[in-house]
Amino acid sequence: MIRAVFFDFGGVIASLDRDEMAAIERRHGLPDGGLWSAMYATSEWQALKVGSGTEGAWVDAINRELNAMAGKSVAKEIAADWVKCWRGLDADVMALMQSLKVGYRVGMISNATLTLEDELENHHKIHHHFEVIVNSARVGVAKPDARIFHHAARAMSLEPSVCLHIDDLPHNVAGAREAGFHAAHYDGDFPALEAQLRSLGVDW
Repeated sequence: MIRAVFFDFGGVIASLDRDEMAAIERRHGLPDGGLWSAMYATSEWQALKVGSGTEGAWVDAINRELNAMAGKSVAKEIAADWVKCWRGLDADVMALMQSLKVGYRVGMISNATLTLEDELENHHKIHHHFEVIVNSARVGVAKPDARIFHHAARAMSLEPSVCLHIDDLPHNVAGAREAGFHAAHYDGDFPALEAQLRSLGVDW
């Protein structure tokens, strides 16, 4: 029986408009997936998400990658466009989370920077909804590494087998399963997420 449900932040609780990302790529002459690659495939991001490096070095790397892909200086314009990709908190997911809190323990596992907790508490004001928040930059290990999922389970004094993680990235879903968690993939299709959770025996 599942006893705890962990949510990813960016792309699950915080709504990411993937169509807008694709539109930005088209407008600026980037390849498909280029924006995501520039943001999250660099060595600077790999270091930052486990608590090393600096945000300045990460931003420099993003700008370098974007300009190289486009063959011209586009990073400043894209930075202005990037905010359009984030649509605030996903109302369906927030309602789900509130419903689940009646019968399940609720936490978060996020690959993030050291600013995550401040963003949750002071900007979105949702920090109090989570019994446990596992920030990769603070624990020094990131999804899909099994160790971050095991850390989250231990933080709730639970076995991985009674924990569930919801993520927007397939490799993180696979990582959760490899760590012994149940897992569900969320790509913005809320009815599909509901169906996955029901199939796993999650009821609310």
